[in-house]
Amino acid sequence: MIGMNDKRYFDNIRRIEEIISQLDSGKLRPEEAKKLFETAKNLIEECEAILNSYSGTIEEISFVPAGA
Repeated sequence: MIGMNDKRYFDNIRRIEEIISQLDSGKLRPEEAKKLFETAKNLIEECEAILNSYSGTIEEISFVPAGA
């Protein structure tokens, strides 16, 4: 089951990818490009906050080979 933060994270990633495509097209006026860049920056920060919210909930797993 996907949680609310998970859905938001993946929605943000999709939007960031769309923005990158638009910026790469070279068809935007400078002010439009700046606005999209700022939007992407905010989405990236939100994604980072979502990932940080999982800090401590994921434990490191180490495997020790049998006979070691």
